[in-house]
Amino acid sequence: MSTYIMDYAEASGGLIEIETMIFKDPFAKSESVVSFYAFIKSFSDNMTSNWNEEQVYGRPDLIGTFQSTTRKISLSFDVPAGDIIEAKINLDYINKVKQFMYPAYSSNTANNTSTNALSLAKSPLVRIKFANFIQNGDGKGLLGWINSFSATPVIDMGMFNENKFLYPKVYDVSLEFTPQHEFDLGYDAESNLPIDPKFSKFPYDGGE
Repeated sequence: MSTYIMDYAEASGGLIEIETMIFKDPFAKSESVVSFYAFIKSFSDNMTSNWNEEQVYGRPDLIGTFQSTTRKISLSFDVPAGDIIEAKINLDYINKVKQFMYPAYSSNTANNTSTNALSLAKSPLVRIKFANFIQNGDGKGLLGWINSFSATPVIDMGMFNENKFLYPKVYDVSLEFTPQHEFDLGYDAESNLPIDPKFSKFPYDGGE
């Protein structure tokens, strides 16, 4: 990766890591993680409080029963390439993220036939890390699943052409992510303190 792109991305917090949870082998780390040196365009973290609302006769206000708080994260960024080598790496990483969205299957070894449709082994969970905005509070990426992932070549920026294979110079990437938090969220009713100490810095951490 060119020094300019790395410096710009790191200065703007634009290093984005996506890791699949499909692989069991810890030595497959290089195949299970991709890192984008990206130019961040937008970030949103939407919390929705879900209530069961009931209208009672003669009462002007609804009666609400709390159900859950859900979270959706959206992120968009540009992934540039300074030369054809970087463009090939970016294409490979985008391929991998798309592959990370598929599950793992077990096969029927009794008759040496595939039973993919009936033998789902692992769901395609991932971890995503983006500075302190998308993280688990312990230095790891935030666990969850990718609802949507779009990587669109920016045609106006051109492409590298090698033996009739095209490698975009810039990708416009956007994703939507649903987190699965690995610690309890909320407060202890007796002490008024967070149920888990990590919740005191949830969701973005605050440093020391």
